[in-house]
Amino acid sequence: MNIAELTGSGLLPLDFSEYVDAGEGIKRVAGNQGIYVRLLKSYLSSQEFDKLKEQAASGDIGAAAATAHGIKGIAGNLSLARLYNTTIEFEGQLKQGAFGQETSELFFQAHEKTKEYVGLLIEKLES
Repeated sequence: MNIAELTGSGLLPLDFSEYVDAGEGIKRVAGNQGIYVRLLKSYLSSQEFDKLKEQAASGDIGAAAATAHGIKGIAGNLSLARLYNTTIEFEGQLKQGAFGQETSELFFQAHEKTKEYVGLLIEKLES
């Protein structure tokens, strides 16, 4: 099954496209589903989120802002919409020298849900 068939099949959660715009993601890699899946797997194994948590917890807001900027790029390039949008807000706060607990929670919740949905997408494509 390819991504276009899968996203229109009803086999994915109703809010899936709010988190993963797989059709747009495929376009970003010239329609190559294999490359897109490989990049999604790379996202799943990324240590950047743990690094960001550590930086924020230690009060290194400048480093956290730089890491958030990198995560924003990853999310944008893979069309991980909810994560991208929450990262914009989170990065903005960090760049202003602030660490908003509510925004941080929204960011990490978006990451966890995105990971869940990316894992589900990969599972369905590889089954």
